[in-house]
Amino acid sequence: MTGLDARRTDARLLDTAEGVLIALRRCGVSEAFDEILATAQQHHVAALGLARALVDLACDQPAPAGDKFADAARAAWGELFERHPEPAAL
Repeated sequence: MTGLDARRTDARLLDTAEGVLIALRRCGVSEAFDEILATAQQHHVAALGLARALVDLACDQPAPAGDKFADAARAAWGELFERHPEPAAL
């Protein structure tokens, strides 16, 4: 993969992560981007790694135990993905 291809892949990943937050939080692109950056700084992780972990979380992809990116994503956004119990049948 060339440098340009890698940058495009990174940009698509970040766009996807922003889209997840836009859908869940009903916010704008700049707010979603700012939230990813602020969360990365708060958890002392790279923003792209955190973005990947957010997309994986949204896709219900398991992460290895102790993965710092997945841990940060779950801490920041896990509640947004909690499954609500099915309503009781009447």
